[in-house]
Amino acid sequence: MKKKYRVKVNRVGIIFIGITVFFGIAAVNTANNLLYLVVSSMLSFMLTSGILSLYNLRGLTIKLVPPAEVYAGRYETFRLIVENHKLLPSFLISFPSKLKNEVVPVVFKRAEAGVEIYFENRGFYESVEIMVATTFPVGLFERYYTEKVPVNLIVFPKPIVADLKAVDHQDAKKGQESLQSLTRGYDEVHSIREYRGEPVKLIHWKASAKTGTLYVKDTYSQEKKPIILSMDMVDGSLEEKISKLSYLIIRFIREGYPVGLKIGERVIKPDTGNMHKRELLSALALLK
Repeated sequence: MKKKYRVKVNRVGIIFIGITVFFGIAAVNTANNLLYLVVSSMLSFMLTSGILSLYNLRGLTIKLVPPAEVYAGRYETFRLIVENHKLLPSFLISFPSKLKNEVVPVVFKRAEAGVEIYFENRGFYESVEIMVATTFPVGLFERYYTEKVPVNLIVFPKPIVADLKAVDHQDAKKGQESLQSLTRGYDEVHSIREYRGEPVKLIHWKASAKTGTLYVKDTYSQEKKPIILSMDMVDGSLEEKISKLSYLIIRFIREGYPVGLKIGERVIKPDTGNMHKRELLSALALLK
């Protein structure tokens, strides 16, 4: 798709244009050849500045690398990759947003920056709009365009704190009871397994050091009953229920509980770890 370049006059540019108009009026009134030369030079300078700023933005492609987890209702930091396909480098390329204006001083062939992107709603996003701007060469004008950058991203629901008492389910109650036994029996290790997002205090450092892979220890007192969450465990509107369930999923998995999810007839079996957490949150994010 063809890019639509737009121009915004900066404060310095307004002053420069004002001075140019002043000298132009003075030249007409006085018929002074020197003033005509000054005005023509200033107009040529503005024209050259515009051409250079346009060339500075051409030949750029933008790619976005999202973080592992993106939640609605807050700014998330994306890794932005700028590739320059021109012969000459681009200077002072900026990516304005409501939170901050990220500036890349120079782009030869490739450069990276971090940009903050805000998602209002949960769900699947095929692309996001990024503004690309520059004040090069002298800051009289800001030339910019917006580009839709593909991301193919699932934005998780915004977590809302839910009362643990709201989880009125037999498995959940058993899980909460076992939560009280976390401080007992850490020496009663009966097995070790690969790390899947459990608390750091459960890591088996000796086994991890030998293999180069993180392992955690299972103790008899730490075995937790599975928790299966469902919509009828929380109150509120559909969006509030989804947000509260998201909070509970994050909370229980962080504490090491196997968590499952029941949505209508669909049941996701209880499991632990970050990958499983993202599967549960994705199911809630895509719920209509």
